[in-house]
Amino acid sequence: MTASTPAPSSQTALPDWAAQSEPVEGVRIDVAFIVEPTFYYGPPSNIAAAQWEQLREPLYQPAIPGAAQGFVLSADCIGHEGELCRHYRDLLTKAARHGKDPADGPHFWNRPVVHAPGRFLLSFPWHDRFSEGRAFIESLATGTPGEVFSDYEQGWFFDLRLHDGTLYLRDDDPDEGTTFHNLRFAYKPVRAQVETVLARVERLIARLAGELGRDYWTGGTD
Repeated sequence: MTASTPAPSSQTALPDWAAQSEPVEGVRIDVAFIVEPTFYYGPPSNIAAAQWEQLREPLYQPAIPGAAQGFVLSADCIGHEGELCRHYRDLLTKAARHGKDPADGPHFWNRPVVHAPGRFLLSFPWHDRFSEGRAFIESLATGTPGEVFSDYEQGWFFDLRLHDGTLYLRDDDPDEGTTFHNLRFAYKPVRAQVETVLARVERLIARLAGELGRDYWTGGTD
């Protein structure tokens, strides 16, 4: 993965795509925690389709908005931290039962998200730990005109620019020439969320790590 938070000398001119950007109101930033519905305990490779479907146990699903869609936002976990702990504790129990490493697979993944009321705008498909999400969220605090953050991976390119108090966001598939989002929204309301989001996610991870005895969410799995 190639990600960058540019130096103050970055070019401030807007790219051509910004002229076609769609305005969005009420944009929020957050970190989403993946909630898997089942635990797969079969072989890690050479898997038949039937094995992939059958060698699974259901996991406790936390009573938190979004869980049924496969993720929960940190903002929605306030007051429901115990529910998320119960989900992960069930995962650890079932992994131990089958002699599996619970850190294998996507169970502890989390990623930054940008969303608006009634509308999920985008997540970061190649991010899976808070160390990566933190880098994106912290980049929003600088207020330096020009490129705020960019990231490139196979099938995904993300570009975020700040110009005259407005953030311009685009993510696309450069290999296929497909644009997923081309948006613009006010910078100040997003900047005002940075410290709150970081502190909230840190508290949540600290609570989870305290309950489970290990921080699976911030960095790697070593």
